[in-house]
Amino acid sequence: MSNAEAVVSSTLATRIRTLRQKRVLSLDALAKKTGLSKGTVVALENGKANPSISVLCRLAAAFSLSVSDLLAAPVEGASGAIERTTPQILWSSPHGSRAQLQASTSGQTMFELWTWTMVPGDVFRAEGHSPNTRELITVFEGVVRISVGADTIVLNANESARLVTDQDHSYQAEGELPARFTMAVLERGGQSDELAE
Repeated sequence: MSNAEAVVSSTLATRIRTLRQKRVLSLDALAKKTGLSKGTVVALENGKANPSISVLCRLAAAFSLSVSDLLAAPVEGASGAIERTTPQILWSSPHGSRAQLQASTSGQTMFELWTWTMVPGDVFRAEGHSPNTRELITVFEGVVRISVGADTIVLNANESARLVTDQDHSYQAEGELPARFTMAVLERGGQSDELAE
């Protein structure tokens, strides 16, 4: 586990324990809400697991928070029309690829803004999100192959796409140069206590 991963794991462990106790959820109840095994929830709460973005999304949805809020300490007395956010790298590869969450909202409807750098040869695979989750992607440099279920599209620099990512999906850089792109994610929650992903 890298230093950055260890910090995420430690922060997440504290937040899960605090949120679970505040909402009077047992480990079994949280496991059921997230669709994760009890063993995984225990490992996360003890800081002994390196969660994927998919796992972070499941936990955030279970608490009606954004991933960014899940990983941040609550800000006391925050109010007003503007709130500063702290970008966080939530995925990286040994070759230099990375996904950075820039900002997000909380609540039943979650909106997230990401920046990605993908090195040729690296692939990021994700499980499906909640029903009807939407993503908007714009490529600034390089070429990105995007697959959602059985559908695939190749985007070049200055091209964009709309995706429905409620099924397994992936992103991969093609060609010889790194690909850089932004991603906006809109996920509507509140259908029920069950978490679909």
